[in-house]
Amino acid sequence: MRKLFVIFLIVLLTLTVLAERGVYPDRVVIGTFQALSGPYAIIGQGMSKGMKAYFNWVNDNGGVYGRKIELIIADDQLNPSKTVVEVKRLVEQDKVFAIVGGLGTYGCLAVMDYLNENQVPFVYQGSGVSALVEPPKKYIFGVQPDYTLEGQLIAKFLVENMNKKKIAVLYMNNDIGKEGQQAIRKRLDKYNMKPSLEIPYNPAETDYSPLMAKLLSTNPDSIVIYGLITDTLRWIKTIRDYGLDTTIVTIYPNADPALVSLGGKYVEGVILTGWVPIPTEDNPDYTKDYNKFLEIYQKTYPEEIPSSYAAAGFIAAEVFTEGLRRTGKDLTVEKFVEALESFKHWNGVLAKDITWGPNLRRGKSSMYFIKVENGLFVPISNLISLED
Repeated sequence: MRKLFVIFLIVLLTLTVLAERGVYPDRVVIGTFQALSGPYAIIGQGMSKGMKAYFNWVNDNGGVYGRKIELIIADDQLNPSKTVVEVKRLVEQDKVFAIVGGLGTYGCLAVMDYLNENQVPFVYQGSGVSALVEPPKKYIFGVQPDYTLEGQLIAKFLVENMNKKKIAVLYMNNDIGKEGQQAIRKRLDKYNMKPSLEIPYNPAETDYSPLMAKLLSTNPDSIVIYGLITDTLRWIKTIRDYGLDTTIVTIYPNADPALVSLGGKYVEGVILTGWVPIPTEDNPDYTKDYNKFLEIYQKTYPEEIPSSYAAAGFIAAEVFTEGLRRTGKDLTVEKFVEALESFKHWNGVLAKDITWGPNLRRGKSSMYFIKVENGLFVPISNLISLED
């Protein structure tokens, strides 16, 4: 009888230890969805490398409270129908504790409600749509700036810092572009201004020349392009080839070395938003942080220079890990959520100025501006928030 009682206690203790999904005495299991194959593989592979490099470094240093972080990567090819299938598998079969760093607007939106309803923390979405964080959802924690915040900051910078009066907006005729366009309108309204011209466009079009007549007749003093690298470059080249020498501003997904390598002389002077600090001689703290990032990354990928997508994955991993540290040894979903809600202007190695709260899921409320000068991204402002 005593032996049976002891066995019962052991089983009970084991079940108690394993009661929290994905949490074990020696590890915590998490998942992510990335495009590891298909046309967007370069993005997903880069982001995955950044996450793996940081988690490898954490695990090599003993993990968090003795638990290693085990990352399961699902390849959804940036296809939202695949995202749904893969995320359900991660939650229902692999029993992951959280989803960290999912890539792609439509995939993130497709699984957002499912994860929230099933009380699975979703930390960092590789997307800038505000629907992920507004209205706030208990288990969804955004990190990247959303396009509503960004659009308002662009309008603020052009008006208050550059004294621009005639701002034209070129925007992709999709959710991303429309959100940015509406945000710019919203901020300009505060100055009793309106865009001098707004042109929705199809990012798949190969020739924007037919739309140039409108730009030339308006002659704006600044142009905001709410597009991604391929179509943004097409616009910049068209604008410059038509002789329109005006200030061009575009969004942070384009702040990648590919913009400079593909754009060459055309992108000189182009202004972009940024949220990951750039190491420069006049900012030794950021240089020190970047060197730390490089050191950690190259422990897993020796001599490889990380892409901006790898930096994004790195940030997702370090933010999640800080949440684990703040939670303590008794790791549960609810305590983890409370820990994330304690972030107040937190700075990591690359993550800067991250804030969450009980009714706040927009992790970033500030951005800065950079310019392409002599083929390099050069900061031209400090971090700016809407309240500054």
